[in-house]
Amino acid sequence: MAAPPAFVAPLHLNSPQQSRSAPCGPSVLLLTEGTYPFAIGGVSTWCDILLSGLPDVSWKVMPITAPGHAMKPLFELPSNAQIAGHIQLWNGSMQSTIPRPARRSSMDVDLPAILARFLIGWSESERRFTDALVWCRRNPGRILRVFRSGRSWRSFLRQLDRIRIENADGAGRPPQLDSVEAATLYQTLYWIARTAAEPTPKVNLLHVTAAGWAAIPAIVHKALYDTPILLTEHGVYLRESYLAATRSGRPEGERFVSTRLARGLARAAYAAADVISPVTGAHIAWETTMGVPAEKIRVIHNGIDGIASSFDPAPGIRRVVSVGRVDPLKDVHTMLRTTAEVLKRVPNAEFRYYGPVTDGEQAYAASCHELHARLGLDGRFRFMGATREPEKVMRESDVVLMTSISEGMPLGILEAMGQGRPVIATGVGGVSEVLRGCGVVTRPGDVHGIAMAVTTLLNNPSLADELGARGHKRARERFSRSACIDQYGGLIAELAEQGLAA
Repeated sequence: MAAPPAFVAPLHLNSPQQSRSAPCGPSVLLLTEGTYPFAIGGVSTWCDILLSGLPDVSWKVMPITAPGHAMKPLFELPSNAQIAGHIQLWNGSMQSTIPRPARRSSMDVDLPAILARFLIGWSESERRFTDALVWCRRNPGRILRVFRSGRSWRSFLRQLDRIRIENADGAGRPPQLDSVEAATLYQTLYWIARTAAEPTPKVNLLHVTAAGWAAIPAIVHKALYDTPILLTEHGVYLRESYLAATRSGRPEGERFVSTRLARGLARAAYAAADVISPVTGAHIAWETTMGVPAEKIRVIHNGIDGIASSFDPAPGIRRVVSVGRVDPLKDVHTMLRTTAEVLKRVPNAEFRYYGPVTDGEQAYAASCHELHARLGLDGRFRFMGATREPEKVMRESDVVLMTSISEGMPLGILEAMGQGRPVIATGVGGVSEVLRGCGVVTRPGDVHGIAMAVTTLLNNPSLADELGARGHKRARERFSRSACIDQYGGLIAELAEQGLAA
């Protein structure tokens, strides 16, 4: 390969929205990735709760989205929040409009190789990587020229050769990448550089919602201004990358690149964060394995509003409800197969699935409908689309079901408990921690085990009500919205004070 690959398009940054209010508290930049305010889901709901629950904080929101996401916000921002920029990957004009400074540096050749060395290599120090990202912020007009340079492309290929023969403890032998895989990685590194180049507003605190792309602008901002970073981890970014690669069926080289990129981004996010606040203690093992000191981790459980004031028994109509996105991580296929098994034993059972299709997962949604038809579930399992009343649909059910293969602290489970409905869920993320003693936990993908649990609760309403009552009591005592907001408010105030000093 003698020349670097052509690019599809750089990212585009929308104009900031004007502020609508002047809160008296600290200013915080919230960086999201594929979620708030352009997508419906648990993380977006959490963001909405956090922003509206801390009205004295001046929130600035910078979303990062990819093609396929809605262009119009699906959440109305509270008066103390504003959009401070929208980074849209793979969108916009091909040409850079920023003049290229005359003074050159080693980064004009080595930038792609340095990014590859940290993100694809196994144990490189993050210092050179951070320096490279800062260079991108200071020299946005040079990035496109650098990546179009034949010298940079050849330097990048030499770096890939060195990565392939490295022999690090815990790392497998990297595969040989073909021309297409190497070119795709090169373009991805270009988009990472462009993300680093986008300006961020001066704030007292950076709040990152995923240990991935959303951390890139925060890493640069901290390096420039010494502003503290708070990282809230909902699902484990790296684990979900491994799961996606496993089920993708893609060639070995593509799987290697996607998982190594996720690992590199997570390492950088963990290293830069001053405090990591996972939503469940189940994430701590992943974070400490990646080198995060235990004293840097503070678990803050999700909380919900709208908890019923008292427990009411289920309606007894044999209705099973699920609330969540139609997404491979939710494993809707297992839910459909479970339905078929339950109907053999409880033929008058009814299943309803509430939730939108995740942007970019239309093919998966189509496969769900194909399986639905093949299993003959018409009339017994209904896809209901998104709902704005999750508490209401759960209250009108007898059992709430979740078959995910990856979760953090699912708001859907907490909402079901808040309405006094028994939950059957797979033991991923913080599910076991929440449901111990007040729900049924099964293995992911275990159709027979899940079906038997659903059948048992539908046929034993007294047991179902007992579990529902226990869950309702636990939700009131441990998972209220006010408790969650109070903990975040205290942590944000503590870190923002450091940011003010900086």
